[in-house]
Amino acid sequence: MIKPKTFLKATSATLAACMLMACGGDDSEDTNYTLSLTSENTGIVGESVFTVNVTDEDGLAVYGETPTIQPMMLMAESGMKHSAPHLGCTASDDQGNSDCTVYFLMPSAMGDEIMGTWTVNIGLDHAESLSFTPSVTQSMTETVKATLKGTDDTIDGLPRNYIIFNSVSAMDMAMPMAMPTTHSVELFIASKESMMSFPALATNTVLSAGTADELSVDSIEVLVSANKDAQTWTTASSEGNGKWTADIDGYTNTFYVKLSVNSEAKMSGVNDYATFAPKANESMPEMAH
Repeated sequence: MIKPKTFLKATSATLAACMLMACGGDDSEDTNYTLSLTSENTGIVGESVFTVNVTDEDGLAVYGETPTIQPMMLMAESGMKHSAPHLGCTASDDQGNSDCTVYFLMPSAMGDEIMGTWTVNIGLDHAESLSFTPSVTQSMTETVKATLKGTDDTIDGLPRNYIIFNSVSAMDMAMPMAMPTTHSVELFIASKESMMSFPALATNTVLSAGTADELSVDSIEVLVSANKDAQTWTTASSEGNGKWTADIDGYTNTFYVKLSVNSEAKMSGVNDYATFAPKANESMPEMAH
């Protein structure tokens, strides 16, 4: 049984009667909600989805409420903190479930070395916040994250970072294919504004708003190919919220991504593309951005 969020409205006659009778009591109409994590308390570098359940004081599922999410990592060595890109949470369904999506930037540990502690805070009006510390691991078989940088597009004189996440599963890329085939990819792209802000890249938005580095995003082009030297690349389609999809022809186990914002190509060193490949084919990635 579900209990949608409701609002009680007293008629003028009821209010008048109450005033005449000098009735009292608590006039608050607030409903107390409870948040609980119903998915595994684990994540991966790249896309991780946590399911949060919303119930009322009677233990009934609450429909139509949208929690907020704030991921944060406390670095083990430096003690510094940084957040991560995220898509927020969906409105709770008829079972009270809301999906909250985070794109973790780095693992909790690498081998025996502790990198830091991730904490995810979930909030909602009229509810005590939910906080948990997921163990975040890193794929050992594929590239899930790459960074392209601006040239004239800078923040405080340094190139603006655009972080590209490959949402394809590790199993999908870990198995090299004997023959070239068509391969579907889903990418999520975020801009790094600061250690605490990683907005999804989308047109008709403003990056670094209100600063000297303000950038109005008028156009975005995302291209993909299985051949970095190809004359023709496939244009990815925007799905909104920083997500892009494409079918790549001739795929074996590696693909490449180009990104242009306002007609400026973003770079990785001297290359105007990012590489997504099995780990054996790639150089050591940067850990934090």
